[in-house]
Amino acid sequence: MTKASPQQALGHPARRREIVDAARHLAAEQGWSAVTVRAVAARVGCSAPGLYQYFRDKDAILSALAAEGRQFLLEQVEQAVAASHGAGKRLRAGLRAVWQFAQDNPELYAVMFGLVGDVRTIAAGCGPAMAVLRQAAADVAAKRDASEQTDDLSDSLLAAAHGFIIQTQAGAFPGGAERAEALFLALVDHQIKALGK
Repeated sequence: MTKASPQQALGHPARRREIVDAARHLAAEQGWSAVTVRAVAARVGCSAPGLYQYFRDKDAILSALAAEGRQFLLEQVEQAVAASHGAGKRLRAGLRAVWQFAQDNPELYAVMFGLVGDVRTIAAGCGPAMAVLRQAAADVAAKRDASEQTDDLSDSLLAAAHGFIIQTQAGAFPGGAERAEALFLALVDHQIKALGK
């Protein structure tokens, strides 16, 4: 079986879009364990070998989904930050956007953070959205004369968000998503208030 080169695969954007959408829908409906090359191929009406004309393997499909998720998350974080006034409120809104994205798109969140597929995607989980959150954290830190704590603030809050999200998605957080969100946002507020003390 001859697989398409990356240059050849780029010539079929509509079919690639259909394959990526099929993988995402399968994951949303049945979980990531149901997403196989054979299942995705069946969903789009081709053979498994036919799918290799567009993606070299399942991880390539997951990588395309992760990239799409990172762009979507970036847009949501940027909108949330831009719509808020005040440094602390912008940071809180950006982190709340990450939370909401994960609740609305659990299948994308999972693939973005390496919970399925190639674990190397974990480092790029938030990708460009992290730069927006880091800038919001820098604005908060500057107002509190604590600029040296910018990275600690943004990194710890994103890590906390991830922990709350994963426990919630696993159905393991006592009190469910509503309580987890409330506790996470209270933690954000506490960290912002405590900065520079």
